[in-house]
Amino acid sequence: MKLKWYGTATILLEQDGTQLLFDPFLSLNEDAFKPPIDDLSKVGRILVTHGHLDHIVDIPAILSHGGGIAKVYCTASPRETLISKGVAEGNIETIAPGDALDFGPFEVFVLNGKHIEFDKRLVLKTFFSPRVLFNWCNFRYMLRENRSCSEAGETVIYDIRVLEERILLLGSLNLDENTEYPKNADLLILPLQGRSDICTYAMGVVEHLQPKKVLLDHFDNSFPPISSSVNTKQFVLLMKDQYPDISVICPLAGTAWIEYGSQCYLD
Repeated sequence: MKLKWYGTATILLEQDGTQLLFDPFLSLNEDAFKPPIDDLSKVGRILVTHGHLDHIVDIPAILSHGGGIAKVYCTASPRETLISKGVAEGNIETIAPGDALDFGPFEVFVLNGKHIEFDKRLVLKTFFSPRVLFNWCNFRYMLRENRSCSEAGETVIYDIRVLEERILLLGSLNLDENTEYPKNADLLILPLQGRSDICTYAMGVVEHLQPKKVLLDHFDNSFPPISSSVNTKQFVLLMKDQYPDISVICPLAGTAWIEYGSQCYLD
């Protein structure tokens, strides 16, 4: 199985020619990696974890660029958002926690998730920062789009089985208190964005799920001034101290495929 991170929460998985694309976003930062729309538009299946703009706003453009052949799998709220932005209903498959999706070599189980809760310190730091003025066009755009791109309490987590491996993919760093999650997944894809104490906060998720390996995403500054670059070294040091047997992967956006399987690990 091959994996590529394209920045933000955009993850591409591939096995035996079957590709799954998660939460595609094209970046609003001219100084950051911008995923080539040609790559993303070739994928036939797009899966969404929740309806915030950095997870769905570019899907209409990606579908249009690819000739409208891709199918989007999402919950009810992002479905309505995508339809309002011109995506044909025939391109959308509505999903809900408890669903099982069969994509050839991939089996994908939809679990109830939960969006991260932004802490007051991060909110104040974000909205009262000079970065707002420096990124004023982005800021206005995101305020406008945020009215339609609502999470609406519909964040999901994907439990992915491929070959004999199990991957847990989170689009936001939180867990639902009433959901029983699988432990010891071979790979946990962990988004590191959304709180001022994000690295220590992430340790609670790792403690609960006890994965064998962790791959970080969403730690880049792809939509300033709301996003920021997260220092992943702090998380890596915490993991080495508390969970030295769990490997941590901090990928480079869009640079190369990461191969994963019984003979090729992500170290």
